[in-house]
Amino acid sequence: MTTETAMKTPSGDIPTRDQIALADTWDLSGIYPDETAWNADATKMPDLIATAVAHRGALGESPQRLRQALDDIMALRQTLERLRVYAMLRRDENTADSNSLSRYERSVALAIEAAESLAFVEPELLALDAEQFDALRSDPALEPYAHMLGDLARRRPHVRSLEIEEILAQGADVARAPSDVFTALDNADMSYGRVTDESGNEIELTKARQALLLRSKDRATRQRAYEAFSKAYLDHKHTLAALHGASVRGDVFQARVRDYPTAREAALFDDNVPTAVYDTLVDSVRAARPVFERYMELRRKLLGLDQLAPYDLLVPLSPEPEAQHEYRAGADLVLGGLDLLGEEYVNDLRAGFHGRWVDVHETKGKRSGAYSWGAYSAPPVILMNWNGTMNDVFTLAHEAGHAMHSFYSDANLPFHLAGYPIFLAEIASTVNEVLLTWSLLAQTPDHDAVTRFAILDRFAETYFGTVVRQTMFAEYEQRVHALAEAGQPLTLDVLSDIYAELYATYLPTVQIDDAVRINWGRVPHFYRAFYVYQYATGMSAAIALARAIRDEGEPARQRYLRLLASGGSDYPLALLEQAGVDLTSPEPIAAGLAEFETIVSEMEDIVASGALDRPSSNGRAKADA
Repeated sequence: MTTETAMKTPSGDIPTRDQIALADTWDLSGIYPDETAWNADATKMPDLIATAVAHRGALGESPQRLRQALDDIMALRQTLERLRVYAMLRRDENTADSNSLSRYERSVALAIEAAESLAFVEPELLALDAEQFDALRSDPALEPYAHMLGDLARRRPHVRSLEIEEILAQGADVARAPSDVFTALDNADMSYGRVTDESGNEIELTKARQALLLRSKDRATRQRAYEAFSKAYLDHKHTLAALHGASVRGDVFQARVRDYPTAREAALFDDNVPTAVYDTLVDSVRAARPVFERYMELRRKLLGLDQLAPYDLLVPLSPEPEAQHEYRAGADLVLGGLDLLGEEYVNDLRAGFHGRWVDVHETKGKRSGAYSWGAYSAPPVILMNWNGTMNDVFTLAHEAGHAMHSFYSDANLPFHLAGYPIFLAEIASTVNEVLLTWSLLAQTPDHDAVTRFAILDRFAETYFGTVVRQTMFAEYEQRVHALAEAGQPLTLDVLSDIYAELYATYLPTVQIDDAVRINWGRVPHFYRAFYVYQYATGMSAAIALARAIRDEGEPARQRYLRLLASGGSDYPLALLEQAGVDLTSPEPIAAGLAEFETIVSEMEDIVASGALDRPSSNGRAKADA
């Protein structure tokens, strides 16, 4: 039987990796058993590149020659993926380790060399007239590559001449500089100092620990953590503005050189997503401001404050102390919450947890946050920085959704079709979070108002952070890129003024201070332009899919599992439509907002009933039966 204890802050210094049990680290041997094997593949790269380049000038010779060329290119790309993924995962274990950084840099150099060498492929194919290219790609020999070649035909207006494509490929090393510098600053060089927790213990502050301290019931503790953490970014605000501005200008350059009207259209084009989907999201969420005001007022009231500060937005509103979950107890909660996805799904995920898919604990130099990644035909892996909160449990469920998406896609499709876009990835991860929430609510009777309130509070916080905050980020990106496209300077004050204005719109009544104004400088996703909106569309689609699985049962479950197994075999909106969700319509966004309002309403009703104020015999507040 697993147990829960009251949440506590990690004390002392951060452990090093060699102090962590092997069972709590990820197993990367499915990608490479050791560095020697990695080096062996890296050494093969020149021959793989030469084999692919040997087809230059002959791609249009015949369907059979093009098929062989594409097979050779995919062999090269699959090896390169393994090299890059392994190198990045090892780097993220300790971002200050010079050997890992060197391996990562070598993988980047190999990727740039491969991109430069393969730059001829698209221009050469598109140099064929449209009729000749269409006849070539319709041959049965090329059927496995039909979607890829069809997509190339769609992108014909945005592929430049061979000379320009080669120059753009060579410039990739320079283009990544703002992102790489931000990553190094944010994960390796930035120091947040030491703070005292609510018990008076002095601890070294990190991203993961700051996230935990912001959930403290003691407001002074939250404020100390917030101010110490924010100071590191305020101290580097001019550097952050320069990096962010350079990244945005780079996005604008890349869009213009490929003849896209805007950087946003360039970013959405790859997934064949119309800008109307983006605009519908922003318009729909902005229109829901009244329910956001209710949610903020509920938070202010329950915390007993005159005004909410930014460090008051993550503390749980439940009157009970937040429970702390050991990792394996948290994994069991995740597995138990996903039974609507079927026995096979749950058993496959359980085997992954037991098979060391997860790198569990925060260690010295380890990359912050959480993600799931992997290489084709190798087991997926998950990076965590486990603090033991219910947030960590849901983060594990989220990342497990990504991992299982890759697991089923890889098992069902060849390499060139298995990779799926982020637009779909964020749906698979969020379906797990929604189903886990509903599972916990289903196990909690109405008369246990305190427990229900805690679950509802967690879902409301997640929805607000995933849909509302990410839509705010999306509008920020749109406005900043529009300024750059109009030739306007992106100074520190300009960036901060835009962010503060949007913060006041999406988080009404919350105090805005200097740390809020600089908050754009803390968002790593801004170095992947127009990425974040997909979190919001993803959660909206996930709620629609989860509702169907819950209400329709087996037919909807099968549609969803087919979606996971479909990888990138078609454009995301088409695959979603097959699963029963139409994101070109405002309905999924509206349905998600309605779900949020329903949750806020139940939370308001529980508060109005006084159930949170009445202690039960076991020390918990409890509503009358």
